[in-house]
Amino acid sequence: MKKFALIILSLVVVAGFSACDVQSGITKKAVEKYEPTPKPSVSPTPVEAPIDPADVVQVDTSQQGEMISFNKPKETKTVTCDKYNQVMINNSDNIITIKGACSQIMVNGARNTVNAEATMVVVFNGVENKLTYSKFANGKRPLITDNKSGNTAEKIAAVLAK
Repeated sequence: MKKFALIILSLVVVAGFSACDVQSGITKKAVEKYEPTPKPSVSPTPVEAPIDPADVVQVDTSQQGEMISFNKPKETKTVTCDKYNQVMINNSDNIITIKGACSQIMVNGARNTVNAEATMVVVFNGVENKLTYSKFANGKRPLITDNKSGNTAEKIAAVLAK
């Protein structure tokens, strides 16, 4: 009988120690909150090419010309930002060429093509618009805000005037 009691006691002790495993159940969940958070993978930030001084146009930002607006669809027009004007395109399917440097170009319509010499700010509130620019106003890249989708703004080579 003593032998039987000793075997039972041994089994109880072994079972007790296995229940105290640090990695089991509630204890494991409590310990997990103290483990270090995995670090996110860091991808290298793209390096922008330096601005070529030949692509810089100096602008007097103290001047504020009239707002230039396009409110009809399917217009093909050329305008000049001669006093740091703002340009607003409020309809669709226009082809607009802008000479000079603008303070802001806002495109509210869809499927417009805008070819600008230079601008400080571009705001897209429409969809599927394309804007190109060839110069940097005061040597700065334009601030581009795309509030919808399918819009593009890109720097192109300056066209030499003949």
